[in-house]
Amino acid sequence: MKRILNSFGALALLTGCASVQETVNLSQAVNTRLTAGVGDTVLRIAKEKNLPNAFGRADIFGRKTSTGMTTVQYLGVQDGKAWFKRHSLFVETGATTMNSTPLIVPNSATTRTTGMIGAMPYSGTSTTSLPPTIIPAHPPQPQAMDDGSLLIAVDLGQQKQFTVEGRTITIESADASRLVYMIQ
Repeated sequence: MKRILNSFGALALLTGCASVQETVNLSQAVNTRLTAGVGDTVLRIAKEKNLPNAFGRADIFGRKTSTGMTTVQYLGVQDGKAWFKRHSLFVETGATTMNSTPLIVPNSATTRTTGMIGAMPYSGTSTTSLPPTIIPAHPPQPQAMDDGSLLIAVDLGQQKQFTVEGRTITIESADASRLVYMIQ
């Protein structure tokens, strides 16, 4: 009965995990004045999600897998407009907890000896622990899908801001060689 309850507890732990969620990681500081030159990356957003377990829930160890990236690059100023290039990449890894976890097989050897010393029988047992056998994880090869590039022109006489992936980029000043901006 106790074994059944322990198995039920383990099953409840596995199925009771949080749902798989995607997180967004911004490489640049937020609400801080930043400077970029022509060709520099103004914004880099990396996206990832929890590794799903066998029940479709989030990995209990918090492991994650990439789902893509968006970058914005400063191209300079022309005709009173600041120009940027937005590039997005989507990634499907197919990774789960089942195919991303190595299998560790413990190794031990047990030796049993029996015999007679004169008229007296004897027996003995010895267990030797050996290094474990590790079978590496074999997740599928990630598939990257290029969503292409998009040019963004920001009129420096009017709006001075634009939004990418929910983040607003406000331009404080821009010229042919330098951009001063803030991300909110």
